[in-house]
Amino acid sequence: MRCVIYTGDVDVTGDVILQRARLRFNVILPRPDDIEFVFLRRRLWVEARPYPIFTLLGQSVGSLVLGFEALLKFVPDIYIDTMGYAFTLPMFKYLGSCRVACYVHYPTISTDMLERVSQRTQTYNNASFISRSPLLSYMKLIYYRLFAYMYGVAGNRSDVVMVNSSWTFGHISSLWQADGRTYVVYPPCDVHEFMTIPLDSHGEDLVRSVVSVAQFRPEKDHSLQLKAFRKFISGLQSPEESRLHRLVLVGSCRNDEDVARVEGLKALSLELGIDQLVEFRLNVPFDELKRCLAEATVGIHTMWNEHFGIGRWWLNMLDM
Repeated sequence: MRCVIYTGDVDVTGDVILQRARLRFNVILPRPDDIEFVFLRRRLWVEARPYPIFTLLGQSVGSLVLGFEALLKFVPDIYIDTMGYAFTLPMFKYLGSCRVACYVHYPTISTDMLERVSQRTQTYNNASFISRSPLLSYMKLIYYRLFAYMYGVAGNRSDVVMVNSSWTFGHISSLWQADGRTYVVYPPCDVHEFMTIPLDSHGEDLVRSVVSVAQFRPEKDHSLQLKAFRKFISGLQSPEESRLHRLVLVGSCRNDEDVARVEGLKALSLELGIDQLVEFRLNVPFDELKRCLAEATVGIHTMWNEHFGIGRWWLNMLDM
C-alpha cells in the first residue's frame, strides 16, 4: 500500500520531514519506504496573511486552489484531510472520484464563534471595532452563518468523519449533519517516554518553572499567560524571590506569522518588565520537550474552550 502525503514544505526533502517527525514528536514509522511526498507550491493560498478581511472565506477558497494543484499532481484512491480543509472534500470526491475522509482537530467555524459575534464579545477573531458596532456585528453574523452553512455542506460530503474529542464531535455533528458517519478518535498519546522521568527530577534546583506547551497561535492566548505571570511575580515578597521563578513558553512556529507573533510576545514581556524571567523555546526536539516537562513545577494552558483536554494531560504529566 502506498501512502502519499501532500505537503507545502517545498524547501526540504521527504527524508528531512520524516527526520523532523522523529526528532520533534518521537514518531518512528514502521515502514518509511512506503511513504511518498507530493510537494505543493501554492500553500500561500491557505495562509491567513493574504486575507486581512473575510479570512475564513479567503482561506477556504484558497484551499480549493491548493487542492486543485494536489489533484493535478496525484489522484489518490482514498483522500484523507487532516488539515481542516473541508472545502476540498467535494473536489476530491466528485472531480477525483475518490473515497474521502477527514480527521478534524478543530472546526473552522463553531457555534461558539457565532455566539461570540452575536453577543458582541471582543476576541482574537472579533476585532473591537466590530464588537462595538451593532451594524458591523450584524453583518459579520450573517457572514458567519452563511459560511457555517457552506462549511456544513462541504463537510457532509465526507464518507467518514473522525474528530479528536467529544467537544469537536458536538460542533461537527451540529454543523455537518453527518450522523452515523462521525466518530470520536482520540489522538494517541504515547506517555511511555514521559513515565521514564524520575519523580525527584527537580533535584536541588530552587528555580520553579511555570511551563506552557502550545503552538504559537492567537487562540492559545499566550499574552494572557504573560500578564498572569506578571501579576504573580508582583505579589511575591522580594525581587530575590521573583528571580527564583521562570515562565517557559514551549511551542512550534508554523510560518512567518507565528514567528512575528513570538516577537510580539517578547515585546510584551519586556513591556511588563518580566523579560528576564521568561524563556521562549521554539520548535524544540522531543528530548528537550521531555526535559522541560521534567523541570516543570506548574503547567499552564490558557486557550478558551480547549477542545483537546490538554489540561487533564498536564495533570497526568505533573502527577507522574
